[in-house]
Amino acid sequence: MTELSNAADAIRQQVCQALADDAALEIFAGRTKAFLGRTPTGVPLDLSALSGVVSYEPGELILVARPGTRLSELEALLDGERQYFAFEPPAWGAAATIGGTVACNLSGPRRFKMGALRDHLLGIEMIDGHGERIRAGGKVVKNVTGYDLPKVLAGSFGTLGVLTEVCLKVWPRPECEMTLAVRGLMPGAALERMIEWAARPMEITGLACDEAGLVARVEGPEPAVRAQIETLRAAAGVDSAVMAADESRAFWRHWRELEWLVPESGTQRWRFSGPPTRMVRLMEALKAEGLERWGLDWAGGLLWALLPIEAGAGLIHRVAARHEALGWRFAAGPRNEEAFTPPNGGVVRMNQMLKRSLDPQGIFNPGKMFALDEVRK
Repeated sequence: MTELSNAADAIRQQVCQALADDAALEIFAGRTKAFLGRTPTGVPLDLSALSGVVSYEPGELILVARPGTRLSELEALLDGERQYFAFEPPAWGAAATIGGTVACNLSGPRRFKMGALRDHLLGIEMIDGHGERIRAGGKVVKNVTGYDLPKVLAGSFGTLGVLTEVCLKVWPRPECEMTLAVRGLMPGAALERMIEWAARPMEITGLACDEAGLVARVEGPEPAVRAQIETLRAAAGVDSAVMAADESRAFWRHWRELEWLVPESGTQRWRFSGPPTRMVRLMEALKAEGLERWGLDWAGGLLWALLPIEAGAGLIHRVAARHEALGWRFAAGPRNEEAFTPPNGGVVRMNQMLKRSLDPQGIFNPGKMFALDEVRK
């Protein structure tokens, strides 16, 4: 514990030095998410040494860890107690850390059923842009008031502060899982089926589709899982097959890690989130811009896509905005090209207010998300 405390103190000293020098900081650990967002410039602030489990209470379903802790290490620890992160985070690299996962608010296929990562983030410890060490939420003696800091920090991409500790809720692993694969559905029909099935009072924890068809995962006690799979199979009314537990787990791991969506020369990955009812029209609009491959997740609320680089990020973001979707471009690009769909005026004002409050000198990952991050003059 003393070693962890010393590492956190060293990080705080680096932040204070940056404030004194009016120098920007580039915050990272495993660098497995470097392709998300624009490339910030600044003095490197490596959090990989700030690693380790602070506490884990299986009976209380609470885990506290430092940000540089490998995601794989935590998942192995939880698996030993038959527990897991219900938000099913993708790793996108063996060096993935829990800090980067929280900073990007990354959630996998269970998100539509179990909520996003930020819904499982109980508390954080961070160093803000005043050089102060702050605790918020979770198992703390003193909380800061005003903002719900854990939810604010999740998805801020390191632009509001330096995480030094995260407290997460964990869940018991379901006894059984099975997946139904339904073939031969057109995108519109598959999306309608996903929306309808997601509304059923069933333990469906995965609903996705691509050109090959629709997949639905059911988890829970084995008798209930088998009964619900048969109900869905009867409702499908077309060619289908059932994946047992091992095959099901392998499939969803392959899916969330995007091993099926590998960019080829001249293409790059995109992610679009928005209303499920708008996704087919968004896909049709993207086909006009060269859409090469696609997949729907989150019961239709998330679209994965391969698009030509030459289409340009600005154009793709305008297409997304017309369909009420938010786009992420999976490639670190020039600082003058947006990696995320620009927010509306209300969100811009809120982000500016948060930035002024938590990082008034603008030293944390400036320009990582939007130009509005760059409050430095």
